[in-house]
Amino acid sequence: MNNDIPHFEGFDTEPDEMSRSAHKREAQAVRKLVEEVASLGDQSFAKLVLPSDVREAISVARKLRPRSDEKRRQLQYAAKLMRDYSDIDLKKQLSLLGASSKEDPDVMRYEKLRSELINSGVETINALCLLCKDLDRNKLRNLVKKAKEEALKVENGEEKPAARQLFKFLKTEIKKAGIKVPDTLIS
Repeated sequence: MNNDIPHFEGFDTEPDEMSRSAHKREAQAVRKLVEEVASLGDQSFAKLVLPSDVREAISVARKLRPRSDEKRRQLQYAAKLMRDYSDIDLKKQLSLLGASSKEDPDVMRYEKLRSELINSGVETINALCLLCKDLDRNKLRNLVKKAKEEALKVENGEEKPAARQLFKFLKTEIKKAGIKVPDTLIS
């Protein structure tokens, strides 16, 4: 037997290059991410850290008519530019932003109510409990307390899970009650 012939490893090893399907899946994921960025409200879009050419391409797409071929092509172009910047963690930035005002116009009112609850406390809790009769007062008080403690400990830019939990609780309870947040609570 000749031992000079290399042994065939078979197909058990990972290929050195990505397959064409894997490239397409990755490109589609980036495109969906760019579409999500394009649908953000103005304030949320301004907060994102993006390369200037990608930001410009998405800004142009935001100005175009919805569901038009021009917008679709512009978003594809922005996604193509975005693929060149693999080090940007856009998903993390989007998750930190939360919901946009285009998706839910009352988001800003909920955020103001949350900060009012954290800052003023009992008066706002009482007023909110008068508006929402089925509101769990103890749970609200505990969430506000945790968010206050967290606000003292956490520095800017870090995640605030208790504040996020308070926001979600307020949003679901107010929607369940079927009311709007009055201006008197968020002044």
